[in-house]
Amino acid sequence: MAIGIILGIVLFILAIGLFVGAYKFYDNGHTGGQVACLVLAILCCLSFIIVPFSFHTVDSGEIAVVRNLGKITGTRDAGTNFDLWVTTSYQKYDTKVQNVDITTAAYSSDAQTMEVAMTLQYQIMPDKVIDIATQYGTLEVLQGRIQSIVIEKTKAVLSSHNAMDIIANRASISPEVEKAIKDAVDAN
Repeated sequence: MAIGIILGIVLFILAIGLFVGAYKFYDNGHTGGQVACLVLAILCCLSFIIVPFSFHTVDSGEIAVVRNLGKITGTRDAGTNFDLWVTTSYQKYDTKVQNVDITTAAYSSDAQTMEVAMTLQYQIMPDKVIDIATQYGTLEVLQGRIQSIVIEKTKAVLSSHNAMDIIANRASISPEVEKAIKDAVDAN
């Protein structure tokens, strides 16, 4: 963004200088120079509008899906990129590990109620970001879908065990829940 601002200031100053030059040519009666300066000034003004806003910055820990006139054309990694803002937009996705706290009620096979609290950690893979953008749109929608899968699979695994078994074998049931969640998320 800083590059765009600096370039915008330079183009603005150049445009003002060219307008002044066109005015001086006009005062001296040089119509050829006046037209040339005026055309260059107009081009600088257009560049001032288009160029500075065409620099897109993707921070580290993010990946951007690039859309050209609404169609996904690729991704961009961390860094500064130049794409015309008039036709191109960037949709950024956080590739760092996300933590989501989930609390839900569940039942055991012997109809005992339990309150289940867990922390979900997930991270989107950069090579899957186009699929995520196409299927879910935003990271928030994806997170909502993952949360619903986590709740559903946790309840399904816990309902297949009785309450005493869950209490006694918590260490062996936890990986079973984790595997069911992983398999369901991978399938979606």
